[in-house]
Amino acid sequence: MSNILVIGGGFGGLVTAKRLALELGKEHTITLVSPNRTFTFYPALVRLVFGDCSVDEITFDLPEALAELGVRYIQGEMTAVHPMLKRVAIEGGDINGEVSYDYLVIAIGRRLALGQIPGLREHAHHILGTKAAMKFSRAIDNFNEGRIVVGLSPGSRLPVAVCETAFALARHFDEKVKDGSISISVLFPGSLEDAFGGARLHDTLLEAFDRHKIHAHFDVPVSEVTKDEVLSTKKHRIHYDLLMLMPPFRGFTNLRELGIVDDDDFIKVDEKLRVEGMPASYAVGDAVGLSGPKLAHMAVRQAEVAAANIVSEIKGEEPREAYVHEVAAVIDSGGPDSIFLHYGVWKDEQTIKKGRFWSWAKDAHDAYWRHKAKK
Repeated sequence: MSNILVIGGGFGGLVTAKRLALELGKEHTITLVSPNRTFTFYPALVRLVFGDCSVDEITFDLPEALAELGVRYIQGEMTAVHPMLKRVAIEGGDINGEVSYDYLVIAIGRRLALGQIPGLREHAHHILGTKAAMKFSRAIDNFNEGRIVVGLSPGSRLPVAVCETAFALARHFDEKVKDGSISISVLFPGSLEDAFGGARLHDTLLEAFDRHKIHAHFDVPVSEVTKDEVLSTKKHRIHYDLLMLMPPFRGFTNLRELGIVDDDDFIKVDEKLRVEGMPASYAVGDAVGLSGPKLAHMAVRQAEVAAANIVSEIKGEEPREAYVHEVAAVIDSGGPDSIFLHYGVWKDEQTIKKGRFWSWAKDAHDAYWRHKAKK
């Protein structure tokens, strides 16, 4: 019998645990460790901001869902890994000690480096979590006039959410945008190609922004936020009256001493998602040090690959499943300017389609995944 330990309760951790439970049954022990008892469906947070869904619709109890799969849940946070001993140090509500493993999956997500940009924490909103999303929602409800700025910080990895927030704001304030009492600007630290991992959708997305009277600004690497201005390393000074700025993403520093992380503390893996230099260990989701954006569908696919390879190892076989790094996303404008993008980051293959269908398709896909994640 093998003891499989999954660290993290987001998309990567949950899908890995689920796939392993379905493949292995009760013969092996699967344990998931997460500091949070609630799973949040992050792709729906923009919809939450604008009242298109409720918190209850996009969250559920993680221990309850895992129990139905036969997966043990421990509430706690990983503080250290001891690969030679195959043990992980955990601190939290359920345990303060070490847990052993035969196979380890690290799916701890990313850290929001809010302190990296002076003034960001004090003056800017973000939507990475239900509380933050609802706070921004209340700010929108109280906003009547002026300039709204949304954007990516350098090192942030969620361009889809930024674009969708800008489109949603344009719809929400349609009449005031038309009469000029409210303006909406979107900022990117580099080019759109940089933000989307190399995908060439500049012209398509810029046309959509223009039709919604959204002003797009590129090559604005934000370095400081004051109470009414965004400053950049390239001497920009952009006034705002309401600001939503996605913070920089970083990995967790407690893995540095193992020598398995890159300069931003994301975990280095091979094409089979094995942690480099750490036997019997895999990493999936936002914790992984791969280029380009960090999106839910990437975490899901990585989880499937890691789970399949662990099953192969347990059977005494060589891991065969390789991860293909690609962006597959819908940028929902709420109408005919919605964009479907499929881009092979490693293969440089691209498909772009546009139309109202993709807005409907995204709603259906999100509803399907919210239901599926619970089961």
